[in-house]
Amino acid sequence: MKLYSNIIIEQIANLNPNQVVLQSEKGNFLAGNLLDESKQLAAALWDAGMRADDKIVIASEPGIDFVKIMFATMMLQTKVAIIDPEMGRENYSNKLDQFKPAWVFLDARILLLQKSSLLRVLYFRWKKNGLYFPVNRKIKTILTGPKIPFLNRDINFHQLAAQENRKVELIENLKDRPYLITYTSGTTAEPKGVLHGVHGLSNSIGQVVDLIKSNHAQILATHLPHFMLIGACAGIGVRLWKGDSSAKERIEFINKFKITTLFGPPAEYLLLMQYCADNNNSIPESISHVMLGSAPVHKSFLERLIKYLPLHTKITCIYGMTENLVVCTMDGRKKVNYPAEGDPLGTPVEGINLRIADDGEIMLFSNQLFLRYDHLQDKPKWHATGDLGHFDKNGILILTGRKKEMIIRRNFNLYPALYESTIKKIPGIGEAVLVGKYNEELADEEVFLVIESDGKLNKEKVRRQLERGEFSIDKEAWPDHILFRGIPRKGRQQKLDRVGLVETL
Repeated sequence: MKLYSNIIIEQIANLNPNQVVLQSEKGNFLAGNLLDESKQLAAALWDAGMRADDKIVIASEPGIDFVKIMFATMMLQTKVAIIDPEMGRENYSNKLDQFKPAWVFLDARILLLQKSSLLRVLYFRWKKNGLYFPVNRKIKTILTGPKIPFLNRDINFHQLAAQENRKVELIENLKDRPYLITYTSGTTAEPKGVLHGVHGLSNSIGQVVDLIKSNHAQILATHLPHFMLIGACAGIGVRLWKGDSSAKERIEFINKFKITTLFGPPAEYLLLMQYCADNNNSIPESISHVMLGSAPVHKSFLERLIKYLPLHTKITCIYGMTENLVVCTMDGRKKVNYPAEGDPLGTPVEGINLRIADDGEIMLFSNQLFLRYDHLQDKPKWHATGDLGHFDKNGILILTGRKKEMIIRRNFNLYPALYESTIKKIPGIGEAVLVGKYNEELADEEVFLVIESDGKLNKEKVRRQLERGEFSIDKEAWPDHILFRGIPRKGRQQKLDRVGLVETL
């Protein structure tokens, strides 16, 4: 059987087959095994009816199966979307309606929850932050995760993966093809699917690989599936820890497995820092490299972090976005003392071209840049980032603000307009505004939901609707605070004054 290779798959094929690319309690997984098992999975998916250009959603837990699914679907030349199943019902449904997938790789536990209304009610009472996945029988479902006997109408991933080995030949196809869609929150009710081609993805992976290898790091800890893919291509060991593990568990994990590299938004380090402060110790000596990205890295946060890091630990601050993963980098120890009126982001990495528009917006063109938004046919050559900035006399890009009304919390870009339209559907709400305010102690933005209501609502009723009611929204957009009060307005048209509102919080 003939399948297709691409520039990303070639990176795995060029590794030593005995190179460890994933480490787990079950043992080490080798590059050669990853390539061979991905080929066999692709052959089984072909037999099941999957074809080139089919649209596929992946809603599976991070792990080696996730990585094999990624490589197998590349070999079949499909188009893949990764959509977080923890978002609200309306938001998720909008994305599915726009993408129109033919297939979904779905964790069996999520599907079981949707098949039983009783289980669903009990589950949401027991777990506030429960998952939700709107099932659509028109989509062919491949069940991943644990085998559940009641779910026998759908295709079982493990049965596919265990089929008899086929002779598979990879045909080189190094032309760029659209492959991966990652959804941002969007500035309107219409979802924004960022479509990446294999070449842009390869260039992004290469930039992160260079950052990892520059410090001779060997073991990366992550709970994010795309960093498993990056680690595999880098040929380094990757270990998975749980995204909700405690600071104590993470410190023990780092010590046990001699983790050398950490990557995440600033908020992910806060629990580690607090744990170290409470126990009068430091982040383990094995950590040689900390990479910070997906959110602004403020100097006040870096000052606190440095107190708990070993002196030899390198800190890399990364400025990037969904449309272009790595734009600029800066050494965190230099950044904390860098004199600037604004946030210094560093210098552009290789292949990045930046210019500043007349209104101060940062414009971007690069070999990593996404192809287009999936619901649009074209995009301008230069990508408007929505960020405002300038270059100083040393060639350092300085961020001075955000043109968009975007709130960045943890590693999530929250666009208020998307969620406010849903919130205002809750009976009793006249007006609703989501705003963010930076909290120095948290080193992150806090999200405030300010409501003008008829007086019959309370915080508990609103929160219940947002988290698991008819008008639920993305978990990452849940407000930290809900306030009932008047919302300031300005101008002839009495537009909502978000800036004035934040100043009163």
